Amino acid sequence: MQETTKTATLIEVYDPAMCCSTGVCGSDVDDALVDFANDVKWLKAQGVEVVRFNLGQEPEAFKKSPQILTRLQTEGSACLPIIMINGEIVAESGYPDRAQISSWIGLATVGQTVTKIGTNGQKTDFLQQLEAAVAEADENKLRAVFLVAEEAGLDKQAIATAMQKGLNKRIAETNTIVKAANEVLGIPQSACAPGGGCC
Repeated sequence: MQETTKTATLIEVYDPAMCCSTGVCGSDVDDALVDFANDVKWLKAQGVEVVRFNLGQEPEAFKKSPQILTRLQTEGSACLPIIMINGEIVAESGYPDRAQISSWIGLATVGQTVTKIGTNGQKTDFLQQLEAAVAEADENKLRAVFLVAEEAGLDKQAIATAMQKGLNKRIAETNTIVKAANEVLGIPQSACAPGGGCC
C-alpha cells in the first residue's frame, strides 16, 4: 500500500446516477459534465488524485461514507454531485469550475501550467476567501480553504486576522439586522430587546 503524505490531495466526486462513469456520452450531453470531465483529466495530469463514484453503478461507495450517506438521507439525490477534498465536503449540488477546484487545493492556473501558492497576490486571495467564509458562516468552505492556506505556508497570524475580519463583518451585519428589527418592533435602542441577553 502506498503511503499518503500530509500534503497529498485526494478529491472524491460522488456523482448522481449517470449512464457512464463521467456522464459524457449520448447525444444530449450537459456542458457542465463535459467541462468537469476535462477538469478531472487536467487535475490528474498535475498529479492530483481524483476518484469518481457513480450512484447508479457504485452505490456501495455512497453507503461506506458516513458524510455522503447522511447527506443523501437528509437531502435525497438533489445534493449530488458532492465534492470532497481530503475527507471534507467542499461543494454539493453542482460541479465547480477549474478555478474553484484549483483554489481549494492550493494550485493557481496559468494556461495549462500550475504553481504552488507563493505570490503575495495568491496569498491575499486565500486570506480574502477565509474572511468571506467566516462572514458567510460557510463551514465547509472555511475548513477547505484553511487546510490549503495552512499547507501553503500562510502565516497563522495572517489567517487569524482574516478570520477576525470576517467575524467582525458578520457581527456588524447581524447588528444592523437587529437594529432594523427593533425599529420595526418599536423598541428603543436603549431598551433590552427580546432575547438580547441583557435582562
